[in-house]
Amino acid sequence: MSYIHEALKKAQKERDGRYQEYSGLLFARGEKTRFFTGRALWWSSILLIFILLAFGSYSWFHPKERQTPATTTEPESAINAKSLYDRARIFHKSDRLQDARRLYQKTLRLDPGYVDALNNLGVIYIHEKEYSTAQSSLEKAIRLKPRYVDPYYNLACLYALKGEVGESLAHLKKAVLLDQSARDWARRDTDLENLWGVPEFEEMIGGGGME
Repeated sequence: MSYIHEALKKAQKERDGRYQEYSGLLFARGEKTRFFTGRALWWSSILLIFILLAFGSYSWFHPKERQTPATTTEPESAINAKSLYDRARIFHKSDRLQDARRLYQKTLRLDPGYVDALNNLGVIYIHEKEYSTAQSSLEKAIRLKPRYVDPYYNLACLYALKGEVGESLAHLKKAVLLDQSARDWARRDTDLENLWGVPEFEEMIGGGGME
C-alpha cells in the first residue's frame, strides 16, 4: 500500500515538474502566441461565417438582378414609347407642333417601327414644307404596314402640294381602295386643291373609276 502510494507521489511529482517546465516555456514564448492563435481562430471563424453569408446573399439575390433587364426592358420601352406618342398627339391636336415633333421623334428613337408616329411626324413635316423628310417618314410607315391608309393619303396631299398631280392621284387611289372614307376626306381637303377639276380626281371622289 505504501509502495503504491510512494510510486504515485513520485509519478505525480515528475508530471508536475514537466508541466511547470512546459508551462514556463509556453508562457515565455507562447502565451501571446496561444492567445493570438485563439484570436486568429476566432477571427477566422467570423471571416468564414461572413464569406458564407455573403455567398448566400449573392446566390439568393444576384440571379434576380441579372434577370430583371431581360424580362422588363422591352415591355418598359414599349410603354414609354406609347406614353410619349400619346403626349405628342395631345400637343399635335393643340397645334403645338414643335413639342409634338420632338415627342414623336423621341417615340421613334425608342421604337423605330411605331408607324403612327412615323405618319404623324410626316404630317408635321408637310406642314413645315419639309417635303423630302415627310416623304421618307410616310414611305417608311407604308413599308412597315402596307395596308395602313393614312400615309398613302398623306403622300397624295404631299404630291398635290408639290404640283405632282400624277403621283398624288396614284397615292389617293391606293388610299381609297384601302378605305372608302378617303373619298370624303379628299372632297374637303384644301391640300388637294391642285387636283380639283382633274377628271380622274372628280371621278374618283364621285365613286367611280376605281377598277
